[in-house]
Amino acid sequence: MLNKKKVYPLLAEDKDRAYNYIARLALEQVNFKGAAVRVIMTVDKSKSRQRVVEFNNYIISQIKSLIDPLVPLDIIHINSHESPGLQAVDMFAWGIFRKYEKADLEWFNVFKARVCMDRFYLP
Repeated sequence: MLNKKKVYPLLAEDKDRAYNYIARLALEQVNFKGAAVRVIMTVDKSKSRQRVVEFNNYIISQIKSLIDPLVPLDIIHINSHESPGLQAVDMFAWGIFRKYEKADLEWFNVFKARVCMDRFYLP
């Protein structure tokens, strides 16, 4: 979760840049050591074509060092209604959002044992 009130003014104006940065921070927590064949990252399709290219280039450049150079990395942008996986991620993200924004732990408590990372950036 990102405290948007404390984001630098430049990043606050450029939401795509802030989004890319938070995505990179989250991806740095993923253990890619077991990825022997291919890494496929599925992302909610919410950006323009130009922003998708910028996002992909940024993420690829940031996590190349975390992945064996022989393992291909694919980033796929699809609408969340087409992906049960993205829908599940949206539900978990909503629970974390409610925890921080509304102090409502009801949904978060249902899945908190499965949460690998719950960090509040710029508290």
